[in-house]
Amino acid sequence: MKRIQKFLQETVGLSANLEKLPDSQLKKLPMYLEYGYNYYLLTVEGHQLVLAYVDENLKTAGQLKKQSQAMSNLLNLPVAFVMDNQSSQLKRRLIQEKIGFIVPESQVYLPQFLISLTENARPVHSFPELLSPSAQLLLLYHLQKEYLEPFSLKEIAQKLDYTPKTITKIAAELKSKNLCQIIGTKEKRLVFIVDRKQLWTMAESQMQQPISKVFFADSKDKVKFCQSGDAALAHYTFLAETGKEAYAIYKPEFEELKEKKYWEYIDELEGDVRIEVWKYNPRILSINGYIDPLSLYLCYREDTNERVAAEINELIHNRKW
Repeated sequence: MKRIQKFLQETVGLSANLEKLPDSQLKKLPMYLEYGYNYYLLTVEGHQLVLAYVDENLKTAGQLKKQSQAMSNLLNLPVAFVMDNQSSQLKRRLIQEKIGFIVPESQVYLPQFLISLTENARPVHSFPELLSPSAQLLLLYHLQKEYLEPFSLKEIAQKLDYTPKTITKIAAELKSKNLCQIIGTKEKRLVFIVDRKQLWTMAESQMQQPISKVFFADSKDKVKFCQSGDAALAHYTFLAETGKEAYAIYKPEFEELKEKKYWEYIDELEGDVRIEVWKYNPRILSINGYIDPLSLYLCYREDTNERVAAEINELIHNRKW
C-alpha cells in the first residue's frame, strides 16, 4: 500500500498516512464484508477515508455501490475502493455513481476529497485562476436551467450557442479545476463530481463579475433586453423598486446595435438607461425577462451597501438547489 501513498503524493501533491483499519472498526462489519476485502485507513490533511481493496474477482458497479454504502454507514466514514485489473467500463460507471476509487500508478477518483485525475495524469495549471466567461455560463446553466450530464458536448454546444471546439475547451477547463469529469469516446459527456449546491460552493470563488463595461443611453423599446440592476434586485429580493432602468446585453449584440446606431445617445457617465455589457450571453440564463439570480449575486457580491449585501446573501442561502 506504500505505492498508494507515493501515487497520491506525486499526482495530487498531498501527504497521506495509510494504516490497517483497526479491528474495533472491522468488527462493526458483517462477515461477508469483513472478510470480503482488505481494509486500510487513509488520512489526508486531517480527513479520513476507508480504502477497501478489490481482488481480481469480477464485481459490478451495482454491487460496489451497495457495499460501499453499507460500509460507510457502519463505519461512519466515507469509503473508496482500490483496484488493479478492472475494466474501463466499470470505472466509468463508478464515476457516474460518484463512488471513489484508486488505481495505483494510474488513476484516482476521490469525490470525498474533491480529487479527480485520469490515467497517467498530473496536475495541470494551464488555465487562469478565474473561470473563463464561457465556462462560467455552462456552470450557471447547469446550476439553474437543466442538468447537462445527459447531453453530449455537441448538444451542450447547441444549447449554449457555442461551437463544439469551444465546448471541448470548456470541458477541459472544468476538468482541470476538478469540477467535472469527461466520459465517453465517440460522444463525450460531462459528469459533475458533486451536487448542484456543493458545485456552486466550489466554483463561486472562481467566478467572474459578469459585467464587462457599463454605458448609459436613451430609452428604447424596440429590443427586449434582460432586465438587470435595481429591477432585478427588486424582483428577486425584498429590496424596493427604484424605477431606474438597467439592462444586460451580450457584448457582440451590443457592438452590433451600436454599429447600427440603435441608440441615438450613448455615454459612459450618464443617461436615462443603464446598459450593462456582459462577458457571456444573459439571454441564455434569463428567467422571465430578468437576469438569472446567480449572475445577479455575482454582480453585487462586492457591493458595499449593507442592505444589498444582506439581501443577495439571503438569496443564495434560501435557494432551492
